[in-house]
Amino acid sequence: MKHSKIIIASLILVLGLGFTSCKKEGCTDPVAVNYNDDAEKDDGSCEYATPAASAPTSYSPSFAGEFGALIAIKTISTSESPIGPIDTELGTAVAVFSENSGNSFVGAGTVKVEGEVLSKQDNNSYVYMPSQTNPMGLTYGSSVSWEGTGATWEAFSTSTNQGFSSVNPITSGDISTSGDYTLTSGSVANADSILYAVYGSNGNQLVILGGNTTSHTFTAAELSNLGEGSGYAQVVGLNYDQKVIGTKDYWLINETVRTKSIEVKP
Repeated sequence: MKHSKIIIASLILVLGLGFTSCKKEGCTDPVAVNYNDDAEKDDGSCEYATPAASAPTSYSPSFAGEFGALIAIKTISTSESPIGPIDTELGTAVAVFSENSGNSFVGAGTVKVEGEVLSKQDNNSYVYMPSQTNPMGLTYGSSVSWEGTGATWEAFSTSTNQGFSSVNPITSGDISTSGDYTLTSGSVANADSILYAVYGSNGNQLVILGGNTTSHTFTAAELSNLGEGSGYAQVVGLNYDQKVIGTKDYWLINETVRTKSIEVKP
């Protein structure tokens, strides 16, 4: 289950979605404090950090019972060049529909975001990825519309006007695993919550906090499993909009994912 860290990590950071069916069990949700990078089937053992007292009430969706999760994603990657930092923005999306609190997913027919069709995966998740003909992917405005023609999951049509958060470039440098590392973005505005993440060749560390936070410090002990070499840091602004259609809950989630290439050093 090795995928491009820049794209796939941003797709799975809220739900911990797997794109293949595997049998090794453990906590598969990357936002959990006991996330197991090797596990590919969730065993219900995930534990989560408690949000700060001042965090907004929409700090984290409750994915229970029958729910649809519709995630629109702006991923902004920063790379260095001879003329200075260069930002590249990609628009992606993922959708899942579950009747058993996320233990498995069901089909919803043809699923579209902003009129573009998402590709159905083997595990019934739906993904929109950039292609050779559309290398920058989706372009989102202030509103995002979704629709599904229906299959096992009923047909639906919905939209959100919540917009996307604004995430300034990451100002933190490379990681030294011999000490603590503070991950900071210049500022994050209009976010219900913020996810801070660091990725190495062997592992990762992620935490989700209230939308009023400005940074997070990972301890040397937490960084010890990252592995040396090329890695990534991410600061993600998350916005949640809950809707009820018929008898089912829908979570419309807009993510702004700021990614920076870093080196993990001893």
